[in-house]
Amino acid sequence: MKDNPLLALAALGQSIWLDLLRRGIIVSGELRQMIEEDGLRGVTSNPSIFEKAIAGSHDYDEAIHALALEGKSVQEMYQALTVEDVQRAADLFRPLYDRVDGRDGLVSLEVSPHLAYDTEATIAEARTLWKSVNRPNLMIKVPATRQGIPAIRQLISEGITVNVTLLFGLPRYREVAEAYIAGLETLVARGQPLERVASVASFFLSRIDVLIDPQLRKKIQAGGRESGAAEAPRGQVAIASARVAYQMYKEIFGGDRFRRLAGQGARPQRLLWASTSTKDPADSDVKYVESLIGPETVNTMPVETLNAYRDHGHPAPRLEEKVKESYDLLRRLPDAGIDLGAITQQLEDGGVQKFMKSFDTLADALEKKRIAALSEPVDLQSFSLGSHASAIQERVAGLERTHFTARFWQKDPSLWEADPAGQEGVRNALGWLHVAEKMEESLSDLSGFAAEAKAAGFRHVVHMGMGGSSLAPLVLERAFQPGENGLPLTVLDTTDPATILRVERAIPLANTLFIVASKSGTTAEPLAFGEYFYSLVGALKGDRAGENFIAITDPGTPLVRLARERGFRRIFLNFSDIGGRYSALSYFGLVPAALMGLDVPELLARALRMVYASASGVPVRENPGLTLGAVMGEMARRGRDKLTFLVAKPVETLGMWLEQLLAESTGKEGTGILPVAGEPVGSPSAYGEDRVFVHVRLKGETEDALARGVAALRDAGQPVVTLQMEDRLDLGQEFFRWEVATAVAGAVLGIDPFDQPNVQESKDNTDRLLAVVRERGQLPEAKPSLVEGPLSLQLQGAAPTVAETLSLFLAQAHAGDYVALLAYLTEEPATDRRLQALRLRLGDGLHRATTLGYGPRYLHSTGQFHKGGSNTGLFLLLTADDAEDAPVPNAPYSFGVFKRAQALGDLEALRRHGRRVVRIHLGADVGEGLAALEKAVELALAGGK
Repeated sequence: MKDNPLLALAALGQSIWLDLLRRGIIVSGELRQMIEEDGLRGVTSNPSIFEKAIAGSHDYDEAIHALALEGKSVQEMYQALTVEDVQRAADLFRPLYDRVDGRDGLVSLEVSPHLAYDTEATIAEARTLWKSVNRPNLMIKVPATRQGIPAIRQLISEGITVNVTLLFGLPRYREVAEAYIAGLETLVARGQPLERVASVASFFLSRIDVLIDPQLRKKIQAGGRESGAAEAPRGQVAIASARVAYQMYKEIFGGDRFRRLAGQGARPQRLLWASTSTKDPADSDVKYVESLIGPETVNTMPVETLNAYRDHGHPAPRLEEKVKESYDLLRRLPDAGIDLGAITQQLEDGGVQKFMKSFDTLADALEKKRIAALSEPVDLQSFSLGSHASAIQERVAGLERTHFTARFWQKDPSLWEADPAGQEGVRNALGWLHVAEKMEESLSDLSGFAAEAKAAGFRHVVHMGMGGSSLAPLVLERAFQPGENGLPLTVLDTTDPATILRVERAIPLANTLFIVASKSGTTAEPLAFGEYFYSLVGALKGDRAGENFIAITDPGTPLVRLARERGFRRIFLNFSDIGGRYSALSYFGLVPAALMGLDVPELLARALRMVYASASGVPVRENPGLTLGAVMGEMARRGRDKLTFLVAKPVETLGMWLEQLLAESTGKEGTGILPVAGEPVGSPSAYGEDRVFVHVRLKGETEDALARGVAALRDAGQPVVTLQMEDRLDLGQEFFRWEVATAVAGAVLGIDPFDQPNVQESKDNTDRLLAVVRERGQLPEAKPSLVEGPLSLQLQGAAPTVAETLSLFLAQAHAGDYVALLAYLTEEPATDRRLQALRLRLGDGLHRATTLGYGPRYLHSTGQFHKGGSNTGLFLLLTADDAEDAPVPNAPYSFGVFKRAQALGDLEALRRHGRRVVRIHLGADVGEGLAALEKAVELALAGGK
């Protein structure tokens, strides 16, 4: 076993504290384990942490219930819960505290953020907390506001240990250090001992770069006098500030004034590095640890950073490297148009406001829990599993025995991949676990960019992507109307020329902002869309066309280079350790959400509650994401591998996002879970024993036909999972719930849920066919399986032949099979109604599950399951003639040819995998062709006669 890099930090003089306190990690023993194995020497907390822990988990339900029955107010409940947590954590650290004479083993608790600008109230609450917790190793967190400075001095003078929080600026740091020393001097004057009086000054880091870097990027992009000076400080201001602060620390606490106090036992006020998780995808995930290792310092890390450093940290004393360069960098910031003093004040004000909001949100959540405790609580996730319940309980118990939750959050790749060669890929695909926390720090940047787009005169947004880069935006587009200050959004994720032309004709081209979204930066479809609209905008705006475009992609991709060459308005670099289908809560989902004017902070807040509900330390049986994943995986192992989504109408597009997440993640190695979305609910007799139903409700939903249908299924003994959403903003929590559940189901099934080995196959086939077009000028196309030309004419001339062929094809459907309609057609209401009717008839006639996917969208979604999952599908691949076409710029083919090549490429891949597939060409009139196909299916189901 390799050495733990975290343990080496202590030898270099740096203490590691954990930036997280919640009951689950105490009760589970996880906190004790980190103390013993990682050398953890303290814990910090804040209102945001407690808000997510209490509101987002079941950790506190019993305690809240008891306090509610005692008639406690919300404020009394909050204090009781937090004080108990701090006491229990302090008791765990007490042996360390005593062993090091109070230098470490400290646990922090913050005064109410609403008191940040009230000196006397801060002092009074700090005294109350100090007395209530009644532990010598408590630290009271006081914000470094101007009103907080005298409170810090007073509390230190009373012998109360203080963690000074929300510290951003160097001048304010000097005031904080002076207040600490003044408090010690008062303590000495009173004849009180100094040995156990401790304090840290918490310097917040990544938030500085998060606020400054977008401003620097704009200046670089704009060119001009400030652009040259803006390049050097990008991503470096926080670390430079920290290095300069350390030099100030040495000066202040090495001076004569403090030396006199040190002679009487005083300890220096250590610098603590806070906000140390990396927010920029282009940077190392341990950037704010590696650069700032030095003696007499503390680094408080979130769990993600702690795990990352344990895995690949390289400890060495670096804090005093590049000191002169750091002074020079800060001195030259005004040359780049950056006022660091104004920035740090903005960060301080924003930090206080953020904690206030969290505090108020927590109060609201506690009030709801208090009311629920006094009445019959509503279970927002419930299971009706009938005879399968005992098997699920055993699966959950097995996950508990193997410490699955802790290993999951530690990103242990052996949960999914036994082969060491494949484990690195898994390890580099789990960034989504913490992306919601990282994106919280980018909220001001997102809202600022949305306001900038509106001010620039944009009136519409077109998001161009495929699969994971487009499905979450598609859910948001169809679930929400644009906000008051938002822009209408259109998601383009098809090569269908009629759709592309429809988008072109419906938008104000010169005033539309186009998003080119591709994780790899090489995805053929969004690049083709981008070329098409770039050429159109270029005809209007010339070499300023790039101002109408932004890119969302991973660092270093070809799309980054293209965007820079063309002067795109903005490039959003996403986190490279997140796969496309797990990217809903990253820039791929949140940039379009912000441009729509949605409440992105609340979307993330809902997601973070689910993060905490599913977190390490929460038992699997109480963990919504893990429990759901255990149910899905175990039921699939028992033959119930058709997860059928019955979703409330306002959020029904969630089913499309779930199709990709589940099918692409689990459909491989001959197994998997088939998501069935959009299938109308039927009577219990219409279903076999291969289903699990998921009913997604909205609060206040009336007892409609869907609810009645679900109740009938439940009464008939079909397994039903019920999820209740408060409102549409709960999509944030659902994105995360299902990401966790899908990953867990993959572990239960024994497959890697983060790769997609068969998706590339159809792409390669398409590329090969298009290469032939380049060479020969036309697409090599075999005749359709059933017809050549209009299907309606074929039926008029030889209906029995077509029907008999379909009858023979459909007769291959056995128990556990499904029928998939793969429609390379224009997605429009009339076509969709006919396809759904056809789907319903096939499902009723065969008593089999049915799916409907529009091509090429499904290639980046259920296409993986079709070829890599179990061989249980019967595929009807539908093509038609395009009434009009559109060129792909800089290519010798049109979008119509591109779409046809994708259809033929997938047909070839399906056949190569031995799948049962028939291609049906509908001709030029799709409505007439579908009507004819309905007749043929009707005859086929009647035996072909």
